[in-house]
Amino acid sequence: MGVVVEITIDEDDADRARAAARAAQEELDRLDAMLSDWKASSELSRFNASGALRVTASAEMREVLQRALDVARASDGRFDPTVAPLVALWRTIRRAGGLPPDQALATERARVGYGLVEVAGEDIVRRRPDVALDFGGIGKGYGAVRALAEIRRRGCPRALVAVAGDLAAGDAPRGAPGWTVAIEGERAAGESIVVANQAVSTSGGSAQWVEIEGVRYAHIVDPRTGLGATDLAQVTVVGPLDASVDALGTALALCERDEDVVRILRAFPDHRARVERAGHAVWRPERPELANSRRLTSSVPQSPLRGD
Repeated sequence: MGVVVEITIDEDDADRARAAARAAQEELDRLDAMLSDWKASSELSRFNASGALRVTASAEMREVLQRALDVARASDGRFDPTVAPLVALWRTIRRAGGLPPDQALATERARVGYGLVEVAGEDIVRRRPDVALDFGGIGKGYGAVRALAEIRRRGCPRALVAVAGDLAAGDAPRGAPGWTVAIEGERAAGESIVVANQAVSTSGGSAQWVEIEGVRYAHIVDPRTGLGATDLAQVTVVGPLDASVDALGTALALCERDEDVVRILRAFPDHRARVERAGHAVWRPERPELANSRRLTSSVPQSPLRGD
């Protein structure tokens, strides 16, 4: 996945813990070989290149796409798994240091829209042969959840998997109410939360940007414009062990208004989000339990979260 993976296991049996960690890493490698858009041999890349309107797909690829489409519909396309052509165009533009010609942008935008693809039984169906998928905003979260499941299957329920800015937390470590996650604010003060049997994902922020013609564009592409976002919040989403947590982070980071954040989260009642904009952070719909003040042991490290 091209990112740092950290696995923490609270387990007395060192051999069992090592075996569980190896299994988790193998699962991440397997998913990367299936869902990466950087590997020409991956299932995702083969689908994108095939041009076939109907393709039989693995259960994993169908699962990721279906969850991505759920978030796309709820967010009115702020998150869109068909954004691949615009991401490819923006990567080129960032290197060149200029905006794309209007016609080139219009051509690629015509290929994008979550209504152009669906999961139908064991198949993925697209309405245009040039529709291409991108799981960059959901794949890491999906991988973290699947890796945690592998660790649990090997008898280690007290574990934490961090794949870059995406965390999957299992049962609480011994002697603590949960895993302490430190959220690093961009301009607002940071804070810590305690989670167990939940996923956490942070997206957005302005750490990665490029300036073109006096305008700062973020690294996250807004499917509605085809360009890097110019008004990007930093968002941390906490929710069930589900890939939707990762995708919602991207969708909510692209919300310009608080009422849009609240509306989107109504479709995901078990999720909540910390939204930071212009140095002010607020939780929607409510703030989760804060980390208690007592110091945890070294076997229960704080996991810092930063934007993608």
